[in-house]
Amino acid sequence: MPLWAKAPPAPAGRLMKTLTGHTDTVEELAIAPDGTWLATASNDKTARIWGADGTHRATLTGHTDWVTRVAIAPDGTWLATASSDGTVRTWSADGAHRATLTGHTGKVFGVAVAPDGSWLATAGNDKTARTWAADGSHRATLTGHTGPVAQVAIAPDGTWLATASSDGTVRTWSADGAHRATLTGHERGVWGVAIAPDGSWLATASGDGAVRIWSADGTTLAFLNGHTGPVIRVAIAPDGTWLATASEDRTARIWAADGTPRASRPGPAKTVPIGPDGTLASGGEDGTTLAALAAPRATLRHRHVVWAVAIAPDGTWLATASVDKTVRTWAADGTPRATLAGHKHGVGAVAIAPDGTWLATGDVGTVRIWAADAAAAPASGRAGGPGG
Repeated sequence: MPLWAKAPPAPAGRLMKTLTGHTDTVEELAIAPDGTWLATASNDKTARIWGADGTHRATLTGHTDWVTRVAIAPDGTWLATASSDGTVRTWSADGAHRATLTGHTGKVFGVAVAPDGSWLATAGNDKTARTWAADGSHRATLTGHTGPVAQVAIAPDGTWLATASSDGTVRTWSADGAHRATLTGHERGVWGVAIAPDGSWLATASGDGAVRIWSADGTTLAFLNGHTGPVIRVAIAPDGTWLATASEDRTARIWAADGTPRASRPGPAKTVPIGPDGTLASGGEDGTTLAALAAPRATLRHRHVVWAVAIAPDGTWLATASVDKTVRTWAADGTPRATLAGHKHGVGAVAIAPDGTWLATGDVGTVRIWAADAAAAPASGRAGGPGG
């Protein structure tokens, strides 16, 4: 019997604030490094900045189409928004416009800011990624993908980045835009990519239902099999020992991240039986192990597609957001902690505060702030800004 079926029902989450003002789907949330404010990106063509207490601070206008992504600089002084209008805009933390980054010839699907805040990277429908200085000046165009680039991630040391594409590949690049490696093996588009905290490996999530772990040089380390539908998102724990994935199969899954081969056998490549630790390995002709095939440590079930997953900064728990209108929190071993109910629409965005004491979730038009504990009695409270 799976872990989720053994556990008693999770208590209700404790709602702290409901933030109103957006008039369409909230695509993404980002919380500032100091935890005092957050930013939201919406299909209503705006982004908004809010205090952690729910007060509206600014509405960021100027995009002419959906705002698909938002990223906050590590020092919290500025943020970037990506849009289906083909541009990226940067803003001061008070909402003042800083720069408009033009060059993509189609929708921009991803944006990430380098750890030192001196540059950013974007991913677009035009089959390219681009890097930019923080002042908005163009640095490099990364070409080679043959399909739209869905996501971009920057390594923790800022020396390289990875791009995920609907062409079924991931590519890694030096920060100056030089191509490093092409990671092949997925059978459908790659929708998610995350880089480990030590920068030595990365994980990818694909429409083929598989998750793969790769070394930073592009070598395949592990195949994580278990999802029965496209995998939409992947997140890696802060200590790099485990990861979580979100899928259209109505589950999130937790996996050990080591990908360490557990067995090898001579002869042509073949699989060996699953061992007590839940892994199996693929062996090469010389008897060496090429990659581990790992089973999940826990399967976390929702009633509908799981759109997003976030891991707490201390790595002890995670949150999953679903089309079933709930967010659920879980211990790192998969034990249910709380069910956050109250959204009127599917929840597509979730972010956890840096101190781990609260989280924010977004659906169509609303954002909710919840305490990270599992207290049963919800607190009422609404906050809205001008135009809300």
